[in-house]
Amino acid sequence: MEFLKRFAKRLGFTLLTILAMSVLIFFLVEIMPGDVAQTVLGQSATEESVAALRDRMGLDDPLHERYLRWAGGFIRGDLGESLYMRGVQINTIFWRKVGHSVVLALTALLFYVPLSILFGVFAGVKEGKAPDAIISFVGLATMALPEFVSGIILITVFAVGLEILPIASIIPIGENLWQNLDILVLPALSITFVMFGYVSRMQRSSMVSVMKADYIRAAILKGMPRKYVIFRHALKNALLPTITIIGMNMGWLFGGLIVVETLFGFPGLGSLTMSAIKTRDIPLIEACVLFITFIFVFATFTTDMLYAFLNPRIRYKRGDA
Repeated sequence: MEFLKRFAKRLGFTLLTILAMSVLIFFLVEIMPGDVAQTVLGQSATEESVAALRDRMGLDDPLHERYLRWAGGFIRGDLGESLYMRGVQINTIFWRKVGHSVVLALTALLFYVPLSILFGVFAGVKEGKAPDAIISFVGLATMALPEFVSGIILITVFAVGLEILPIASIIPIGENLWQNLDILVLPALSITFVMFGYVSRMQRSSMVSVMKADYIRAAILKGMPRKYVIFRHALKNALLPTITIIGMNMGWLFGGLIVVETLFGFPGLGSLTMSAIKTRDIPLIEACVLFITFIFVFATFTTDMLYAFLNPRIRYKRGDA
């Protein structure tokens, strides 16, 4: 089948991409200016103590040996030890932060996907009319707003003005995320502001194109109810490009969480990445950036496969359908 061939080809390309990106990430982080051992011990450390730490950390080993050691540990699930938080294994903090970010990303997904598709369909059906113009303008405006700007607006309105949501998305000591679900709302809405514009405009454009297709016009002329034609026939085909843009943006979503989580103080992967960069915690930086890269590549692969599966022209060879 054409689909299986495409799956194997894309899987191989995905694995090669992850390998290439891991090499690039490792070498770019490793050539950052400054001595890691000196940063860990402080400027007052003696040359002997710095040399001893470099030897213990294997920093004097050839670059390719350090990469193979790091990549092998990552494959085994061993992310190494944090340099800034000496003695702390990265695994003990990393996956908890990733879990928080996944919950936040899924919450944002539940917000913006239904809203974007609904308003995109409505705008496409009302092409050229007032609802179309209003929805298109709002979508364009939200796309132009950076996450930190929309976040500040949301904080001003809902936290400072109405006082119905917390300003900072901080989990109190001794509690967990599930006991403080209200801290998800403002960060998720901040992401929704940006994503709404992309997805709704794509859905609107796709809907306009499908509604002009001959089979849709024929169905309407035969007397079939307009709502039935829209939701039973037009929407199914109009969703394919929208599914693609949603999947492609999942990788961007995790990268964009750095800004949102830092703004709201949300304890997720984004804020952990920013903290690692500030403290020059190289093993933690490499783990965070590689994981975000993996999410982006995996989301692209999954989206491509889903699109191929939903599209009969790709799923089957000619003559097989």
